[in-house]
Amino acid sequence: MYIDYKYDKRDIDYISGHIFKGKNYRCSYIRYPTLYNNPAPGTENVEVYSYQPKSEIRASALILHGLGSRNIKFLLWLGPHLASAGINTNILILPGNYTRVENNSVSGKSYLYPNMNSMYQFWEHGVVDTLSAIDLLEQSDSWMPNNIILGYCLGGMIATMVGAMESRLNHILFMATGGHIPQILHRSPATAFARRLFDRGLKPDFYLDDRQRLYDIYDEQFPQVREMTLEAIISDTDIHPLFKIDPISYAHLLDMEKVTFIDAYFDSTLPIPSRKVLYDEMAGANRKVLPISHISWLPFSYFIAKYILHKLNINAKEAKKALLIRESMENPLEK
Repeated sequence: MYIDYKYDKRDIDYISGHIFKGKNYRCSYIRYPTLYNNPAPGTENVEVYSYQPKSEIRASALILHGLGSRNIKFLLWLGPHLASAGINTNILILPGNYTRVENNSVSGKSYLYPNMNSMYQFWEHGVVDTLSAIDLLEQSDSWMPNNIILGYCLGGMIATMVGAMESRLNHILFMATGGHIPQILHRSPATAFARRLFDRGLKPDFYLDDRQRLYDIYDEQFPQVREMTLEAIISDTDIHPLFKIDPISYAHLLDMEKVTFIDAYFDSTLPIPSRKVLYDEMAGANRKVLPISHISWLPFSYFIAKYILHKLNINAKEAKKALLIRESMENPLEK
């Protein structure tokens, strides 16, 4: 199978409007038609919540959320606080999640639905929307050379692929993410729905339902994949098609000097082997294992915000104080 992350780069025709503001920032809702050529019905429009500093812009940030919807309200906390510290902060809603769920589905499901055509469609779409969001920010002079992309869970998986393709990223911060999709399909609580489908007799292609066969194929082919170029990963038809959407295939292509990988020691959502293999592939990066779970850190986003200031070399006292301002954590859907 062939996967296609290409899209027609062009000036993006978008709409934007302020939806709320704080003392030190404004939040705009940005929407534009996706540049991906095969969007599922209901996912055709890209949505970005953009938090713009009222004062000098010191840096830019793009945040990619995790699977589903519940984590997004916590990540929205980062927007006003980082913007108050001088960072133009943009939260991209990935296709198939939150307000972009495809028709007759639920948030996040299609990225791991055990059908290769469905998975390819959503992983391709997520990557293209992320790349085009950077294009738009650059087009509007909002993407500074001093920048960071934060990817949590699913967002971290997509950020791995984007980081292998995109040279405009200054820092990449991975939070509680992993890879090895066979492990996720067969062991994660988030994919219990897929295993129920297998139990009911679903016979997907490419041995997706055959746990041991899938593991064996991965063990056999991964040493070859981790030596491939980007072009080879995308175009090679001899490797298992899951490798083309698996972050472990792309990790070796990252510039590790730009990467911080934070693993959650008590993560029960992503299996240990899933996290470990991506952690190992990030050798040479700034790797940390923290005593947190997959979601327990979300209410304490202040510490991640402070670390982002550090990575962006923003040390001004007023910037650090801005993280402590009691900005309201506005949910755009409640306005």
